[in-house]
Amino acid sequence: MSVISAARSLWRAIAPTGLRRAAQPLLGRGLEAYVRTVARRPHGAEGTQGPIRVAGYLSETHGIAASAKLAIRAFEALGASVEPVDVTGAQLDWSGRLTAPGPASAWIFHLNPPELLAALAYLGPSRLAGPRYGYWAWELPRAPARWLKDGALVDEIWAPSRYTAQALAGAAAPVRVVPHPLFLEDYAGVTPSPRAPGFQAVALFDFKSSAARKNPQGAITAFARAFGEDPAAALCIKTQNGEAFPAELARLRAMAPANVEIVDGSWPYARVLALIAGADVLISLHRAEGFGLAMAEAMALGTPVIATGHSGNLDFMDDDCAVLVPAGQVAVDDPQAIYGAGQTWGDPDLDAAARGLRGLRADGGRAAALAREGRRRVAERLSPQAWFATLPTQVQDAARRAGAKVDPT
Repeated sequence: MSVISAARSLWRAIAPTGLRRAAQPLLGRGLEAYVRTVARRPHGAEGTQGPIRVAGYLSETHGIAASAKLAIRAFEALGASVEPVDVTGAQLDWSGRLTAPGPASAWIFHLNPPELLAALAYLGPSRLAGPRYGYWAWELPRAPARWLKDGALVDEIWAPSRYTAQALAGAAAPVRVVPHPLFLEDYAGVTPSPRAPGFQAVALFDFKSSAARKNPQGAITAFARAFGEDPAAALCIKTQNGEAFPAELARLRAMAPANVEIVDGSWPYARVLALIAGADVLISLHRAEGFGLAMAEAMALGTPVIATGHSGNLDFMDDDCAVLVPAGQVAVDDPQAIYGAGQTWGDPDLDAAARGLRGLRADGGRAAALAREGRRRVAERLSPQAWFATLPTQVQDAARRAGAKVDPT
């Protein structure tokens, strides 16, 4: 056991909980510096025998947690055994478990840099032998400078889209585009939610992901311009974590006309998929997306998508498989302060979105064609096989040793 590890163990054993909490701001800075220093040391980046390990917040439901679960599922779908490492609840403090698993042929962390630091502290950075990869999600044109420096914590950064990869340009590690893998068979058996007669639209977002970025206000405005208060046209905006931002939730509800319903709450994943599957269209008038998983899942379900023609979704979406809404650029303005000022993001044309909505309602043939092409596009660009082809050769070789049945390209 290292001196640092011994000190951490002793601190947990003798210090009362209240004292540990009071001292945390000072001790946390010391631990953060220690983790960064140790993580930069040689750790077998050239290749270490052992399993593939995918670490993430596997007990959570937000986007980066979902990305870890999708990676695990993709390895398994291809026949490769993989060890999940759940670091849900890991904190950058002096109470980590100090016993990481043994060496790995690949450590794949689906954690952004602040969460990665906490996971390394929790596991013990000196014990993580083997190549390290960090799967990072960022939604603005430039990632924070601290993130770029923390590229030194891993051997390679994986970004879900070209847009995010560009935001990470200049990081202290190479950047590779690795999209999320999807499985059409997972969506084939989804039973659509019961629905009333008429045209049904759906939009989804998490308040913790920034309402300004997800832009449900734009969806409501475009829908109102398209249909007014026509009761035969309905929009359901499914949100979560609104209780943490009651003022934002109240403002959203205040602007919604009678045919727009806002439902806030945490739903099982299967129920969310059923909601999307039962809709005539999914609306995403986002200002920026690192990837756009909800849009990709709607395509996999055969639900047409109207989306902002900007940012990460353009890697798998064009006018052949979606209704893309043109967008200008405006300064970032986020009342929740999740995203700071000083950069720009998309400003979708709401009149164009309204025309797209009316067009889908009027032309069932067009909607059906988008649904077919959407599913084909997911199979072409986001299948486990397509995802596997984007991985580094070293990880592909490790997966084949672990049982993956994928022909070399």
